[in-house]
Amino acid sequence: MQIAFEPYLLIALTIAILSLWKTYSGPMIAATLSYSYIEMLTFTVIPALFAAYIAWRLAPIYSELFRSKTKPAFKPRLKRFVKMWNTYGQVAMAILAPIIVGIPSYTFIAKQLNQNAVKTFSLLLASIIFWSSLAYFSLAFFNLEQYFAIEALLPQSLR
Repeated sequence: MQIAFEPYLLIALTIAILSLWKTYSGPMIAATLSYSYIEMLTFTVIPALFAAYIAWRLAPIYSELFRSKTKPAFKPRLKRFVKMWNTYGQVAMAILAPIIVGIPSYTFIAKQLNQNAVKTFSLLLASIIFWSSLAYFSLAFFNLEQYFAIEALLPQSLR
């Protein structure tokens, strides 16, 4: 499959944008369009880790800007997340981050809970690679292309 350079970059940018928050749709598009595994990982992992890094750096700034003078009440959603964090731990939350919680949300909350940066990003990297690989290979192995008409959504010039 010969792809022109401009459409290739457009598709790569689409995969990268989809991978900023969650990492299952980008690899499925890459598999459908016959991108290599290395290309898929490049267009998925780098943007996802970039979004995580930005969230990690913005967490203290966000906390400073919105810190109230009075002691805030413990919000129910945050209480539920912290309860899950305490019950299942950082590893389980890192595993679920790319598909349920969202990558920036996970790193933002990990920073707020004073977690180690190396451990946070290592777990997140492993989780992103795992879920991206699972999405990429399951599309081909289980022949899931018949359920996702991704090629039908693309303009003729990109196919």
